[in-house]
Amino acid sequence: MAHFPAEFSLDEVTKEMLLAVIERKRKWEYLEKRTLLLQVAALAGLAVFSLYIVLNGAAFGTWSERFAWFFAAPVHVSFLLFLCTLYWAAVYYKGKSEKAEEEFHALRCEIIQKSIDLWKEEEQWNKRHQVFAWMKREYDINLYYEHR
Repeated sequence: MAHFPAEFSLDEVTKEMLLAVIERKRKWEYLEKRTLLLQVAALAGLAVFSLYIVLNGAAFGTWSERFAWFFAAPVHVSFLLFLCTLYWAAVYYKGKSEKAEEEFHALRCEIIQKSIDLWKEEEQWNKRHQVFAWMKREYDINLYYEHR
């Protein structure tokens, strides 16, 4: 949980919105990392499995012999199903990651659009750049511009 410096003097609504955007950024980054990990694992597994198939299947002359050899060993089919599951998981988490990114950017843009309401007092308005700079420095969240 983020703790805002005392000199910001933020009201509870502003704090909650900033905490929510920080949490959404963390969720998005977590899903991005998980997606990348699954993609790398699926690609590495496919490379290793393909190399194994090419090296061991080359001993058989015809395609029907290679095909029979591949399906004769349950471990081949099991590993192929495992690779398909890894690929499916990567696609699933990619979708979740994209949705989390959209939610993060929507809330970030909402904070930017409502900044005049969130920093109502003139003193707060004049110091909001300190909050923006702190969010950019600590969490890499840009509250200056709506553009991604």
